[in-house]
Amino acid sequence: MKKLLGIAVLGFLLTNCTVKYNVVGKYEEFNEVFIGTVNSDLMTGTAVIEVETVPSKMKCNGNSRITFIPASNYFIPGYCTGQKGVATLMCSLTGRVEGTFTATSCTKGYGTGYDKKGRMFAFTFGLKEEEAKVEIAKLMEQSKSKPKLPIYEPEKVRKKKGYSTGTGFFISNDGHMITNYHVIRNAKSVKVSIEGKEIDAEVISQDKANDIAIIKVDTPVKNSIPIIKSNKTDVGEEVFTLGYPLVDVQGKELKATFGRVNSMSGLQDDIRLMQVDVPIQPGNSGGPLINSKGEVIGIVTATLDSIVTLYKKGVLPQNVNFAVKSDYAFPIISNITSEGKSGSKKDFSEWVKKYRDSVKMVIAR
Repeated sequence: MKKLLGIAVLGFLLTNCTVKYNVVGKYEEFNEVFIGTVNSDLMTGTAVIEVETVPSKMKCNGNSRITFIPASNYFIPGYCTGQKGVATLMCSLTGRVEGTFTATSCTKGYGTGYDKKGRMFAFTFGLKEEEAKVEIAKLMEQSKSKPKLPIYEPEKVRKKKGYSTGTGFFISNDGHMITNYHVIRNAKSVKVSIEGKEIDAEVISQDKANDIAIIKVDTPVKNSIPIIKSNKTDVGEEVFTLGYPLVDVQGKELKATFGRVNSMSGLQDDIRLMQVDVPIQPGNSGGPLINSKGEVIGIVTATLDSIVTLYKKGVLPQNVNFAVKSDYAFPIISNITSEGKSGSKKDFSEWVKKYRDSVKMVIAR
């Protein structure tokens, strides 16, 4: 669910000047209202944005920049009307949101944006404190009869629906699987969907700090996936994942998404994570990050909430997803024998065919 996009406006011929002002907005079809601040550098046309929403209390932060300056702005010092820009934020519950804006002065303007699911929001920036309070009250009144913004949080979903879902993959032919810790956190029972049936799974080991869990089902497995340490992985390497994102919306068929490794570190240079641009959604949590040799080099996390599980604080860079490096699974799988064998490079379509039965939906209740 996406948050408002913050925004900053540049006054082209101004001297170096940083100003702070309010931004408020709302989702068009939901009852989510947001308010925040924009710290704008009028000289560079960039800004830092911080936002919090009501009622979900979702926190968002990111940046904006000017992308278009009308010719008239170059001849009138301090004149910013008509400038346009873009803003990108990462939100604690919904991930990335993007928006565009138009300036009506050097510190005021309006815009619209969309979250990853295409849900639209609108915002206004440059309001004084009292003006912002009045606008928020008006937006709250307008939005109170609208439905809540859907946010996928496994534990909350579990309490409301009685269950939540994630992804897991076999690492041994004895039925051992890896998934994310947050997928099964505080669950009373864990099951794995195999050929349309829910099979009981035993929780073997949990690593809360690294968001990894090992579960096991008593069923024969034909193709476990080999897992290797990620120290030979290169930035730019092509990777893919298999999983079960947003099953209530996208259905229960296995989904494959593809991308590259962007960095071998994560938040605040955390060496436990790698940054990837493989598209992932809630429900992909616990899925394998696989290279062109058919080897697991990481465990995907599906939402920003998954990342927050790993970290007490920190700010997400823009336009990124993360996977826990496979290295951090080895301490808790040392006694598990993997029959999966690494191979030579193949087209991803071949690995998808081979491993489609090795990746299963994990159901926590």
